[in-house]
Amino acid sequence: MRLARHSMLLGVWLLLLLSGCGSSSYSSTRGTDNGSGSSGSGTGGNPPANPIGGIRGPTGSNNSVVATPSAAGAVSVAVGAAQTVSITFTSNDGKGISGFGISGTMATLPSDWSGPASFACAAVSAGSGCVLNLTYAPTAVATGTVTIDYVFVDNSSMPSTGGSVTIAYAGTAHNNVVAAASPSGEINAAIGGNSQSVSVNFITDDGNVATDLALTTDVSGVAGWSTPASSFSCAIVSTGSGCQLPLTFAPTAGTRGTLTLNYSYTDGSGVARTGALNIPYSTTSQNGVVATAAPAGQINAAINSTGQPVAVSFTTDDGKPASDLYVTSSLTALPAGWKSASNAFTCSSVGSGNGCQLHLTYAPLVLAGGTLALNYAYTDAGGVAKTGSLNVGYAATTNDNSVATASPTGQINAVVGLGTQAVSVSFTTDDGRIATALQLTSSLAALPAGWNSAVPTFDCSGFGSGSVCQLPLTYTPTAAGNGTLILAYSYNNNAGESKTGSVNIAYQATTDNNIVGTANPISLTVSSGSSTTVSTTFTTDDGNPASDLAVTSDLTTLPSGWSTPSTALTCALVSTGSSCLLNLTYAPTAADSGTLSLTYSYKNDSGSAKTGSVSIPYTATP
Repeated sequence: MRLARHSMLLGVWLLLLLSGCGSSSYSSTRGTDNGSGSSGSGTGGNPPANPIGGIRGPTGSNNSVVATPSAAGAVSVAVGAAQTVSITFTSNDGKGISGFGISGTMATLPSDWSGPASFACAAVSAGSGCVLNLTYAPTAVATGTVTIDYVFVDNSSMPSTGGSVTIAYAGTAHNNVVAAASPSGEINAAIGGNSQSVSVNFITDDGNVATDLALTTDVSGVAGWSTPASSFSCAIVSTGSGCQLPLTFAPTAGTRGTLTLNYSYTDGSGVARTGALNIPYSTTSQNGVVATAAPAGQINAAINSTGQPVAVSFTTDDGKPASDLYVTSSLTALPAGWKSASNAFTCSSVGSGNGCQLHLTYAPLVLAGGTLALNYAYTDAGGVAKTGSLNVGYAATTNDNSVATASPTGQINAVVGLGTQAVSVSFTTDDGRIATALQLTSSLAALPAGWNSAVPTFDCSGFGSGSVCQLPLTYTPTAAGNGTLILAYSYNNNAGESKTGSVNIAYQATTDNNIVGTANPISLTVSSGSSTTVSTTFTTDDGNPASDLAVTSDLTTLPSGWSTPSTALTCALVSTGSSCLLNLTYAPTAADSGTLSLTYSYKNDSGSAKTGSVSIPYTATP
């Protein structure tokens, strides 16, 4: 891209050389991403005389090209679809600009981007006649940026200006939200006996995020079925157990059927979709042994932790005793992360209560998930041999934390009266996995003086890595000062735990002040043979501190009659008072007159390097 850019510029120079108004040097400034996903501007300077004999253009104020993409932010297109992005080039001041062209060819565009083989405009002004059309047709999920470099000749015929525009893009997937019930298979419960808990977990089939899931089936309308939630929705769906619907099957009469759960959602490409899950169910004969895990639903545990204890209780659905229960699944070959308190498990008698209970622990070492299947056999009260099973869904989490990062980093500095400092606070997780329900608990209406927010409140339904969860702020101080902006927030991590956090942003307002040297007396008229002391005090013009003052005049080579006990003067900090003082003595031996000038350097309270001087007129009479 850079080689082609230089070739394009050489062509522009040659054309200008032939027309008698060329110049051989150029400068280019690339646009930078300002958080909206696109930026672009051209900047120019006055080039030196053409070393190969071209004639410099007339002196004038240079204008520049402004590039405006049709997409206000990042371009997001689903795989298999296509979107045209138009970039309109105009002049920043409405004056005409000539010789506009794109540096390089479209062959250097990122994969899945296309455009014309070459592009140029004879003239660019305030209208929209100079428009470049690009097409993004992703063939795979991807993210990145596309940068278009361009060159032009400004209205003073200076072929030294160039610029670029950068557009962020993302290829998204038409992913699906799939639902799975735990336990799987047919759900059985005895009439009037122990109820059966069922957990329905919603995830995406590719791990990418889908949003706005809502259950559209009224569960309470199906006999025997209930849920503690009057309605069910999830703002974000990805992997893990962040979106889980609890159900209970407690039949009061004989029944058999299929519970169909319909739901709607928006997939990763922004398309509205629907899905359904069928759960078969039936009532069972009395005196069946039912296995129930506690805690109910999917078992979650953080990796490298002490683990989640799980108690599996075996009871009969009618309270009558069953006998000779034993777990037929191997307790020494459980899925990774699972451990049993015993290598085998039996109960001679099973009834109600927790007299027959298997103790397990889920303590994962790596991120994983699945279903633990426990099969068991027993003999019911009538002496009939029976079997049963329990499916326990599980997932390992990282127990992650939210991290808030301010940009720019470090102390935020702004100069009073010289514009606004934009600050963005990005919320991410320390492992890149999804956390949910972030809310800023600090009031954005009660920020410190000078701070403002573009939004009255701030929250994010889901966030992980990147810049999907970003709070925009501005700092526009009206007076010098400093402090720390503290923003507190709450969220749910990927283990479903409620957590809090905060970010501290140090800030300082400066005034771009000056150090002033004041002599006392301000001028001298003395008789030769006499001696007079002159004190020069250095202070700031607004009382705010400046630093690193140093007298740069050579105090060892003062004019005739002048002397000082100091060979140099430095002051680490200067503000008010007389803490930074230089004493001089004037003792002329003959008639004389002149002006003593002392120069000095310093850094003002904005950190800018500055210089100053103080002048002392003097006259010596006979």
